[in-house]
Amino acid sequence: MCQLYDGTDAALLATAQRTQDDAARGQSELFGGAASPAPIIVGTPEPWLPAERLQREYEAVGFFLSGHPLDDYAAALKRLRVQSWSEFARAVKGGAGAGRVAGTVVARTERRTKNGSKMGIIGLSDPSGHYEAVLFAEGLAQYRDLLEPGTAVLLFLTAEVQADEVRARIQSVEPLDEAAAKMQRGLRVFLRDQEPLASVAKRLETMKNGGARNGGEGAAGEGEVSMVLLLHNGSEVEVKLPGRFKVSPQIAGAIKAVTGVVTVEAL
Repeated sequence: MCQLYDGTDAALLATAQRTQDDAARGQSELFGGAASPAPIIVGTPEPWLPAERLQREYEAVGFFLSGHPLDDYAAALKRLRVQSWSEFARAVKGGAGAGRVAGTVVARTERRTKNGSKMGIIGLSDPSGHYEAVLFAEGLAQYRDLLEPGTAVLLFLTAEVQADEVRARIQSVEPLDEAAAKMQRGLRVFLRDQEPLASVAKRLETMKNGGARNGGEGAAGEGEVSMVLLLHNGSEVEVKLPGRFKVSPQIAGAIKAVTGVVTVEAL
């Protein structure tokens, strides 16, 4: 799948437009002959963060191609004792009536009920599959802002089986990053050399100042961050950074995407 970076497509389009304008005006080289094409300067590309890339994949092809937005939350979801959708559906068919699940919002449709009030039909996805859940006027008014496509949420659902299908209703919604951050104490970033340090520091500084892409102010708790250098002889050197930083699975995923980072471990 082709991935364009911010600014690259604009530079290409601008160059193509200039070339077309020159041709339309009949401009040519002073001494004739074909001119060497001028280089296209696009600057240093900034790759999409994992969550942004996955959302764009879904918008383009209708499913998540290279992973799932909740993959980085696996450890936090286990600590929170959150069921996957498939586990929840099996439990409902076995007689359970409620439970907590997580999901990435992929669609939201609002309709009028017979009595004229609004209801929402929310399309959600987790690594075990896609599902829908409804909420009525009061809940829709309360949680509408949290149920935007691309948002990761923690849901408390009630459900029942109708015609062998599980029909779920949303009782409460919480930003998943906030819930996960309560369970996370810090991050360990593993490197083989110093090359990724500037990019990692930029991401940490951005998160610390509340300007994270796809995050948002107050979206994560605070914790310690350590840099772990993997030496050629198999040993490690760990350096704890001074101060505290905002940490969450989403921030860990953003740092993991930096070229040269081996892995990121949540504490």
